[in-house]
Order: sequence, then C-alpha cells, then structure tokens
Amino acid sequence: MMSDYEFLQDLARDHTLLLRDAQEAKLGSANRLANQNSMINQSSQSPTIALTRAQKNIISHAKKHRQVIIQYMSPGIKRHQQNKTIWMSSKSRLVWTLELVVPEITQLPNKWVEAGFHDVCRLSDLWYRILCSDKTWSEVTTNKDTEDVPRKRIRGEDIRIQLPSDDGNEYPFKSSIQPKLHQVLREDSSYRQPENLLWLIRVQNMPANRPTFCKIDSLQPLFTQLRYQTVLEFPTIYVYKEPPTTWGGYDVTIQEHCVASEDSSSEEEQSDTNDKDTNAEN
Repeated sequence: MMSDYEFLQDLARDHTLLLRDAQEAKLGSANRLANQNSMINQSSQSPTIALTRAQKNIISHAKKHRQVIIQYMSPGIKRHQQNKTIWMSSKSRLVWTLELVVPEITQLPNKWVEAGFHDVCRLSDLWYRILCSDKTWSEVTTNKDTEDVPRKRIRGEDIRIQLPSDDGNEYPFKSSIQPKLHQVLREDSSYRQPENLLWLIRVQNMPANRPTFCKIDSLQPLFTQLRYQTVLEFPTIYVYKEPPTTWGGYDVTIQEHCVASEDSSSEEEQSDTNDKDTNAEN
C-alpha cells in the first residue's frame, strides 16, 4: 500500500516538473520572438532627429497655419543641407525651398532646387516667368543713379524676377536656373503653357509598392495645394506632359485632391508635442 502511494507521489512530481519545463520553454520562445521583433522594428524605424529650436518653430507654424507636416532628415543628408525654408513671421507664411523635376526630359539637368518661394505665389507664374520666357537674358534694374534703366545680366548669373501673389503684392525670386535646361524647355513648345501640364507631388509614408501622387493646381497659391501633405524637408514638384503610369516598376496612383491620412494625423500629434516643447523653451 505504501509503495503504491509513493508511486503516485513520484508520478505527480514528474507531472509537475514536466508542466513547469513546458511553461518555461514556451515563455523563452515568446521572449526570443519579442526580442527579434524589437530588433526588426528598431532597424526599420528612422533614427530620432534632434530638432533645433528654429526647426521646431517652422514645424509648429506650418501645421497650425498651413496644415502641412514637415519632416526633417539627418543633418548630413544633402536634402537637409539644401533646405533653406523659413517661416516668415511678419507675413505669416512659409518661404519654401522648392525642387522642380521634369522627368520626361532626357537631357540633363531635368531637376533643380531653388529657395525663396513665397507660398502665396503660384507655380504657374514661376514656370512662365523663368522657364517659358522668350527672353534669353533676364533684366534687372541697377542700384546706382540709373535705377530706372534695365540692364542685361550675363548668362550664368542669377535671374531675378518678381512673382505675383494672391495678396496683390509681388515678391522677388532669385533663380540660378541653368541655361541648358532653359534652352530645352524653350525648344519644346508643349511645355510653354503651365496650365496644360500635369503637376504632381508624391504622397509620403506610402508603401514602396504603392507609389501615390497628388495633383497640384499650378494656377492656385502653393499653400492651398500643400494642405494635408507631409513634406520631406521641402516640396518636390513633378511636371509631366502625360500622366506617369509606373514608378520604380510599380503602378502609379494619382489622387485628384490631397487628403489627410492616418500617417498625417500621427505626425500632427508629434507636431503638437514639438509645439509644446517650443512654447516651453520660449
């Protein structure tokens, strides 16, 4: 009788040990899986960028007054170094750095970056007054006694023009556009009328296999066309004669209007945090 009782005790003890070993093995497997997922997430996420006070201020005002989200890149990246965008407090507007790309042009260059574009101005005026002008040389006034006498600038120097805006004023814009691109656009008459071209901006935070673009109305002030958009440093505007069908080997989706996305909402929450940080610093 005693031997049977001891046998049952040994059996219960072995059963308990087996259950404990199984639970520990299951817990260890779950921990390893969690660690692997954590490593994958850390490797896939962008590193945290330490924003300056000025950058936080730009992000805050851009979101509050223009409903556009600005994302900054690491300081060592060329696009970050090119970015001269500012928030002009005196006029409550963004003065953008712009990148214009004309993919259908095979000759180089087919893209360039310019700074100093007031967001109350229109891309069509920029296009017409610089790119589609029949003048080979730009005219500016001197700052000497002959202020009212226009003079021609040497090819290769900056081109200075005045851009009209929706507030009735004209704002100076300086361009270092290369003569080669200017010549290409002048020779192709289909590029002369900006209203007949397709203006696009790429929607950020989309999967690589779902390239999505949003139409831009070049006849409207730029700030009205960037609402609800997420911009990486500064806007990149693509100009086409015909709608693109593929991008990087994937079918292109073109939206008629820019809409707020979940990603934009999460960016706005982050921007709210930056806004609070900026106010705290002030």
